Amino acid sequence: MGTQEFQNKLMSLQDNLLNFAYMLTSNRDNAYDLLQDTTLKALDNESKYVDNTNFKGWVFTIMRNIFIN
Repeated sequence: MGTQEFQNKLMSLQDNLLNFAYMLTSNRDNAYDLLQDTTLKALDNESKYVDNTNFKGWVFTIMRNIFIN
């Protein structure tokens, strides 16, 4: 997957990620912070994503792990 396609997929998940972040945090400001942290971490770790695996699951796992930590 190319960088542009990776970024497009990530941006298309932003609404879903924000909803999940709000569910985890129950706070709008914290949800936006979690969304930002998740997006940055996914972009920083683009090289670790394996093609033909569940992209949405990969990004949501990043968010859940950031929240836990």
